Amino acid sequence: MPTPKSAGKKRASHGNAGANAARAVVQWLFVSGKSVTLEGIREKLRDLFREEVKIEDRAVASLSQVELVTALLQANAHLEPVGLQLRIVNGVVSLMTDEVRNTRLAEYFRQQTEQSGNPDLTTGALEVLACIAFKQPVSQSEIDKVFESDKRGFVVRLRDLKLVEEFPGPGGRLHFATTAAFLKRFNLQSLDELHGAAAVAAPSLSGLSQKDPVGGTPRMATCSL
Repeated sequence: MPTPKSAGKKRASHGNAGANAARAVVQWLFVSGKSVTLEGIREKLRDLFREEVKIEDRAVASLSQVELVTALLQANAHLEPVGLQLRIVNGVVSLMTDEVRNTRLAEYFRQQTEQSGNPDLTTGALEVLACIAFKQPVSQSEIDKVFESDKRGFVVRLRDLKLVEEFPGPGGRLHFATTAAFLKRFNLQSLDELHGAAAVAAPSLSGLSQKDPVGGTPRMATCSL
């Protein structure tokens, strides 16, 4: 039977493990610039920390999902003073900037983004955005099926950019569709213009869109309706 002293040490080691895990996740997300699923984070932490000598480091490898989420949310208290936050949406963890409260700074950021084209949209994000645009409303599982891989990280990024929005669909599953900000971003008056603008908005996707032979409805060639 563990003594109060040994139980206290165990709690302390788990507390340190949570802080160590959160530190590693923040560093990982900052360096990669990508969002990562909770499952992916736990798998990587197990691989990287299971052979550590210190018990508090080795304990990182055995954190449960609840313990990991708790540690990440607690880390936000330390990130907030420098304008950062960890956000967990749909099982995906992202490192984001907090609300920009200085209006002139926010305007400067907006101008820099516009001058740089689409620096926040990688080819992968554009592919997922195109799939949502042509197949909307579409669920996460349908998106993942199209690409035969987990695309939740890209969907979260597109939501953060306010290019897509979520809403409850049949059976309570979340579905996604494009927003008015999406139309504005790609200079579209309506979704009817989507087919003609696809090659301009995302040149790498020019071969992915086509007209449906019946009714002329734009769709993804790889996203059969």
